[in-house]
Amino acid sequence: MAAAAIAGNEDLAPNEEGQELRVPLPREWDLTALKSMPVTLYSGKISPPCCKIRFLLEYYEVPYRTVEGKKPDSSYQKIPVLDIGPRQINDSFIIVKSLAPILQGRPLTQDEEDIEREVTFGLMIAGEKSTAGSCRELCSCGILMGGGALGCLLRVAACVLCCVGPRKVGQGKSLRSIQEYGDILREHLASGKFLGGGDKPSVLDVSVFGVLQPFVKVQATWVEELLGPNSSDTLFGWFERMEEATSHVDIFKAAE
Repeated sequence: MAAAAIAGNEDLAPNEEGQELRVPLPREWDLTALKSMPVTLYSGKISPPCCKIRFLLEYYEVPYRTVEGKKPDSSYQKIPVLDIGPRQINDSFIIVKSLAPILQGRPLTQDEEDIEREVTFGLMIAGEKSTAGSCRELCSCGILMGGGALGCLLRVAACVLCCVGPRKVGQGKSLRSIQEYGDILREHLASGKFLGGGDKPSVLDVSVFGVLQPFVKVQATWVEELLGPNSSDTLFGWFERMEEATSHVDIFKAAE
Protein backbone atom coordinates (compact mmCIF):
# COMPACT_ATOMS: atom_id res chain seq x y z
CA MET A 1 0.00 0.00 0.00
CA ALA A 2 2.76 2.49 0.96
CA ALA A 3 4.77 1.74 -2.18
CA ALA A 4 1.67 2.20 -4.33
CA ALA A 5 0.96 5.54 -2.68
CA ILE A 6 4.51 6.72 -3.39
CA ALA A 7 4.30 5.51 -6.99
CA GLY A 8 1.31 7.80 -7.47
CA ASN A 9 2.94 10.78 -5.77
CA GLU A 10 5.61 12.49 -7.88
CA ASP A 11 6.91 14.43 -4.87
CA LEU A 12 7.87 11.14 -3.20
CA ALA A 13 9.43 9.65 -6.32
CA PRO A 14 13.12 8.66 -6.18
CA ASN A 15 15.63 11.44 -6.82
CA GLU A 16 17.98 11.56 -9.78
CA GLU A 17 21.76 11.80 -9.38
CA GLY A 18 22.66 15.09 -7.69
CA GLN A 19 19.01 15.90 -7.06
CA GLU A 20 17.70 16.58 -3.57
CA LEU A 21 14.75 14.61 -2.25
CA ARG A 22 11.62 16.56 -3.14
CA VAL A 23 10.18 15.56 0.21
CA PRO A 24 12.75 14.97 3.00
CA LEU A 25 12.55 11.81 5.04
CA PRO A 26 10.02 12.18 7.89
CA ARG A 27 11.30 14.17 10.87
CA GLU A 28 10.00 11.52 13.25
CA TRP A 29 12.43 8.97 11.80
CA ASP A 30 15.24 8.65 14.31
CA LEU A 31 17.93 6.01 14.75
CA THR A 32 15.64 3.77 16.81
CA ALA A 33 12.94 3.94 14.15
CA LEU A 34 15.44 3.29 11.37
CA LYS A 35 16.69 0.15 13.08
CA SER A 36 13.16 -1.26 13.05
CA MET A 37 12.51 -0.57 9.35
CA PRO A 38 13.34 -2.70 6.31
CA VAL A 39 16.54 -1.27 4.78
CA THR A 40 18.02 -2.56 1.53
CA LEU A 41 21.25 -1.37 -0.07
CA TYR A 42 21.93 -2.04 -3.75
CA SER A 43 25.67 -2.01 -3.77
CA GLY A 44 29.03 -3.18 -5.13
CA LYS A 45 31.66 -4.82 -2.90
CA ILE A 46 34.53 -2.44 -3.64
CA SER A 47 32.67 0.58 -5.03
CA PRO A 48 33.87 3.51 -2.85
CA PRO A 49 30.45 5.26 -2.64
CA CYS A 50 28.84 1.93 -1.75
CA CYS A 51 31.54 1.22 0.85
CA LYS A 52 30.80 4.61 2.37
CA ILE A 53 27.10 3.79 2.84
CA ARG A 54 27.80 0.28 4.15
CA PHE A 55 30.29 1.73 6.63
CA LEU A 56 27.73 4.29 7.86
CA LEU A 57 25.01 1.68 8.34
CA GLU A 58 27.33 -0.72 10.15
CA TYR A 59 28.92 1.94 12.34
CA TYR A 60 25.48 3.04 13.54
CA GLU A 61 24.40 -0.63 13.81
CA VAL A 62 21.49 -0.30 11.40
CA PRO A 63 20.33 -3.75 10.20
CA TYR A 64 20.19 -3.88 6.42
CA ARG A 65 20.10 -6.26 3.50
CA THR A 66 22.66 -6.02 0.70
CA VAL A 67 21.84 -6.77 -2.92
CA GLU A 68 24.85 -6.86 -5.23
CA GLY A 69 24.35 -4.74 -8.34
CA LYS A 70 21.80 -2.25 -9.60
CA LYS A 71 18.20 -2.15 -8.47
CA PRO A 72 16.45 -4.17 -11.18
CA ASP A 73 13.05 -2.48 -11.17
CA SER A 74 14.34 1.11 -10.97
CA SER A 75 14.86 3.66 -13.74
CA TYR A 76 17.96 4.77 -11.80
CA GLN A 77 20.66 2.35 -12.93
CA LYS A 78 23.63 3.33 -10.78
CA ILE A 79 24.80 2.28 -7.34
CA PRO A 80 24.38 2.81 -4.48
CA VAL A 81 20.62 2.87 -4.08
CA LEU A 82 19.16 2.78 -0.58
CA ASP A 83 15.61 1.66 0.12
CA ILE A 84 14.20 2.60 3.53
CA GLY A 85 10.73 1.20 3.86
CA PRO A 86 8.89 2.49 0.78
CA ARG A 87 11.37 5.31 0.08
CA GLN A 88 14.17 5.00 -2.47
CA ILE A 89 17.22 7.30 -2.20
CA ASN A 90 19.81 7.51 -4.97
CA ASP A 91 23.33 9.00 -5.08
CA SER A 92 25.70 8.48 -2.14
CA PHE A 93 25.98 12.23 -1.48
CA ILE A 94 22.19 12.57 -1.14
CA ILE A 95 22.00 9.36 0.91
CA VAL A 96 24.52 10.70 3.44
CA LYS A 97 22.83 14.08 3.58
CA SER A 98 19.41 12.47 4.07
CA LEU A 99 20.60 10.02 6.73
CA ALA A 100 22.55 12.54 8.82
CA PRO A 101 19.56 13.85 10.86
CA ILE A 102 18.49 10.27 11.56
CA LEU A 103 21.88 8.85 12.46
CA GLN A 104 23.30 11.72 14.52
CA GLY A 105 20.22 13.75 15.43
CA ARG A 106 21.16 16.79 13.36
CA PRO A 107 21.68 17.63 9.68
CA LEU A 108 25.08 18.29 8.18
CA THR A 109 26.23 21.86 8.64
CA GLN A 110 26.98 23.80 5.48
CA ASP A 111 30.72 23.35 6.06
CA GLU A 112 30.23 19.61 6.56
CA GLU A 113 28.12 19.39 3.42
CA ASP A 114 30.86 21.18 1.48
CA ILE A 115 33.45 18.65 2.70
CA GLU A 116 31.16 15.73 1.89
CA ARG A 117 30.76 17.15 -1.63
CA GLU A 118 34.52 17.61 -2.09
CA VAL A 119 35.17 14.03 -1.00
CA THR A 120 32.34 12.48 -3.03
CA PHE A 121 32.84 14.35 -6.27
CA GLY A 122 36.55 15.10 -5.95
CA LEU A 123 38.79 13.05 -3.68
CA MET A 124 36.99 9.79 -4.33
CA ILE A 125 37.34 10.15 -8.11
CA ALA A 126 40.96 11.31 -7.83
CA GLY A 127 41.67 8.22 -5.73
CA GLU A 128 39.96 5.94 -8.23
CA LYS A 129 41.99 7.55 -11.01
CA SER A 130 45.24 6.91 -9.14
CA THR A 131 44.35 3.30 -8.33
CA ALA A 132 43.23 2.71 -11.92
CA GLY A 133 46.82 3.40 -12.98
CA SER A 134 48.38 0.77 -10.73
CA CYS A 135 48.58 -2.86 -11.85
CA ARG A 136 49.22 -4.00 -8.27
CA GLU A 137 46.30 -2.06 -6.83
CA LEU A 138 43.89 -3.23 -9.54
CA CYS A 139 44.95 -6.81 -8.94
CA SER A 140 44.33 -6.31 -5.20
CA CYS A 141 40.89 -4.91 -6.04
CA GLY A 142 40.14 -8.11 -7.94
CA ILE A 143 41.20 -10.20 -4.95
CA LEU A 144 39.05 -8.09 -2.63
CA MET A 145 36.04 -8.64 -4.88
CA GLY A 146 36.27 -12.37 -4.20
CA GLY A 147 36.06 -15.36 -6.49
CA GLY A 148 33.41 -14.11 -8.90
CA ALA A 149 33.90 -13.69 -12.63
CA LEU A 150 34.41 -9.92 -12.39
CA GLY A 151 37.05 -10.26 -9.68
CA CYS A 152 38.91 -12.91 -11.70
CA LEU A 153 38.74 -10.77 -14.84
CA LEU A 154 40.10 -7.76 -12.98
CA ARG A 155 43.04 -9.77 -11.65
CA VAL A 156 43.88 -11.18 -15.09
CA ALA A 157 43.49 -7.89 -16.97
CA ALA A 158 44.95 -5.55 -14.33
CA CYS A 159 48.16 -4.77 -16.20
CA VAL A 160 46.23 -3.89 -19.35
CA LEU A 161 43.56 -1.87 -17.58
CA CYS A 162 46.12 0.24 -15.72
CA CYS A 163 47.31 1.59 -19.07
CA VAL A 164 43.89 2.93 -20.06
CA GLY A 165 42.12 3.37 -16.71
CA PRO A 166 43.60 6.75 -15.70
CA ARG A 167 42.44 8.27 -19.01
CA LYS A 168 38.89 7.01 -18.48
CA VAL A 169 38.30 7.64 -14.77
CA GLY A 170 37.24 11.23 -14.10
CA GLN A 171 37.35 12.09 -17.78
CA GLY A 172 36.15 15.66 -18.31
CA LYS A 173 36.21 16.45 -14.58
CA SER A 174 38.36 19.14 -13.02
CA LEU A 175 40.08 17.39 -10.12
CA ARG A 176 42.47 18.71 -7.48
CA SER A 177 45.65 16.91 -6.52
CA ILE A 178 45.56 14.39 -3.68
CA GLN A 179 47.64 16.81 -1.57
CA GLU A 180 45.09 19.57 -2.13
CA TYR A 181 42.24 17.36 -0.94
CA GLY A 182 44.31 16.50 2.12
CA ASP A 183 44.83 20.18 2.85
CA ILE A 184 41.08 20.83 2.57
CA LEU A 185 40.43 18.13 5.16
CA ARG A 186 43.21 19.45 7.42
CA GLU A 187 41.81 22.97 7.25
CA HIS A 188 38.36 21.72 8.23
CA LEU A 189 39.77 19.52 10.99
CA ALA A 190 41.98 22.31 12.36
CA SER A 191 42.96 21.34 15.90
CA GLY A 192 39.89 19.20 16.51
CA LYS A 193 39.76 15.46 17.02
CA PHE A 194 37.09 14.78 14.42
CA LEU A 195 35.76 16.44 11.27
CA GLY A 196 32.34 16.95 12.86
CA GLY A 197 33.79 18.50 16.01
CA GLY A 198 33.28 16.99 19.43
CA ASP A 199 34.86 13.96 21.02
CA LYS A 200 33.35 11.23 18.85
CA PRO A 201 32.94 10.62 15.12
CA SER A 202 30.14 12.38 13.27
CA VAL A 203 28.35 11.23 10.14
CA LEU A 204 30.90 13.21 8.12
CA ASP A 205 33.81 11.42 9.80
CA VAL A 206 32.29 8.00 9.19
CA SER A 207 31.42 8.87 5.60
CA VAL A 208 34.92 10.11 4.71
CA PHE A 209 36.55 7.18 6.50
CA GLY A 210 34.19 4.79 4.70
CA VAL A 211 35.23 6.16 1.31
CA LEU A 212 38.87 5.41 2.14
CA GLN A 213 38.24 1.79 3.18
CA PRO A 214 38.57 -0.02 -0.17
CA PHE A 215 41.71 1.98 -0.95
CA VAL A 216 43.22 1.22 2.46
CA LYS A 217 42.39 -2.45 1.98
CA VAL A 218 44.29 -2.64 -1.33
CA GLN A 219 47.12 -0.52 0.12
CA ALA A 220 46.68 2.27 -2.41
CA THR A 221 49.78 4.46 -2.35
CA TRP A 222 47.78 7.68 -2.65
CA VAL A 223 46.21 7.17 0.79
CA GLU A 224 49.60 7.71 2.43
CA GLU A 225 50.05 10.77 0.22
CA LEU A 226 46.70 12.08 1.49
CA LEU A 227 47.25 11.42 5.20
CA GLY A 228 50.85 12.45 5.59
CA PRO A 229 53.86 10.46 6.81
CA ASN A 230 53.10 9.97 10.50
CA SER A 231 50.81 10.73 13.44
CA SER A 232 52.30 14.20 13.88
CA ASP A 233 50.20 15.15 10.84
CA THR A 234 46.72 16.22 11.96
CA LEU A 235 45.00 14.19 9.24
CA PHE A 236 47.04 11.08 10.01
CA GLY A 237 46.08 11.51 13.67
CA TRP A 238 42.40 11.74 12.67
CA PHE A 239 42.76 8.52 10.68
CA GLU A 240 44.24 6.70 13.67
CA ARG A 241 41.41 7.91 15.94
CA MET A 242 38.88 6.74 13.37
CA GLU A 243 40.52 3.32 13.17
CA GLU A 244 40.14 2.99 16.93
CA ALA A 245 36.58 4.33 17.01
CA THR A 246 35.40 2.03 14.20
CA SER A 247 37.31 -1.13 15.15
CA HIS A 248 33.98 -3.02 15.38
CA VAL A 249 33.19 -2.37 11.70
CA ASP A 250 34.40 -4.66 8.92
CA ILE A 251 32.52 -4.11 5.67
CA PHE A 252 34.68 -6.63 3.79
CA LYS A 253 34.32 -9.62 6.11
CA ALA A 254 32.02 -11.39 3.64
CA ALA A 255 34.35 -10.66 0.74
CA GLU A 256 37.45 -12.29 2.19
